[in-house]
Amino acid sequence: DEMSQPFSSASELRVAPVAPRPVEMQHTVTLATVLGSVWLCGLMGVIARWVIQWRRIAVTIRGTKPLRDGRVVETLRRVERLAGIWRPIAVLASSGSMEPGIFGVLRPVLLWPEAISFHLDDAHLEAVLAHEATHVRRRDNLTSLLHMVVEAVFWFHPLVWWMELQLVKERERACDEEVLLLCTPQAYTESILKVCELCIESPLTCVSGITGADLKRRVVQIMTAATARKLGVGARLLLLATGMIVVAAPF
Repeated sequence: DEMSQPFSSASELRVAPVAPRPVEMQHTVTLATVLGSVWLCGLMGVIARWVIQWRRIAVTIRGTKPLRDGRVVETLRRVERLAGIWRPIAVLASSGSMEPGIFGVLRPVLLWPEAISFHLDDAHLEAVLAHEATHVRRRDNLTSLLHMVVEAVFWFHPLVWWMELQLVKERERACDEEVLLLCTPQAYTESILKVCELCIESPLTCVSGITGADLKRRVVQIMTAATARKLGVGARLLLLATGMIVVAAPF
């Protein structure tokens, strides 16, 4: 009986109505897409900036030659022993005008402009090399690399870029305090000013140089011996607890 019945006409067919999409959900999806696109564009812009800087460094390194002996290498080896650095730092001599700086994270090397060696006496040379050796011992390039990753992810946050300035300032301040244990404030200040006079190019983001941060304030702090005290056990525990709170608070 069922098979003998005629087919239903098209007019009798009923289609279940599709519920309209909420307007709020459409706006949310659109806003998320726009924000995601803007964040991605910012991320690519920061990465492009890094690539340009690294290419400049690569061009500089291609024009260098290894320096294995001489006054610079001998002074650097003596400074390394005083700083407690057991792996020798390779020295690459450059004919450019970029100031001395440490490049690299795992195996850092010292980019050294050849022309500056003739204008620095032994005390000034030791002060400059002690500053660069301190960057290596403190692993400042690794800290800079980690912060570069934070800048890429949170490029939209002004506090991240302010933190970069503070990191450079405190990095140079800490190195100044270490160097003042090896040389006099006058010799160290004169060495910084001579580097500024002879080198017209500043180091890049991923290179630890000697003339970073506020130069005038640094000279005043060096000449007045305004160095910070060593942190005690209580201060270190308080600093560690504060850092853990800052990290855990967003979660």
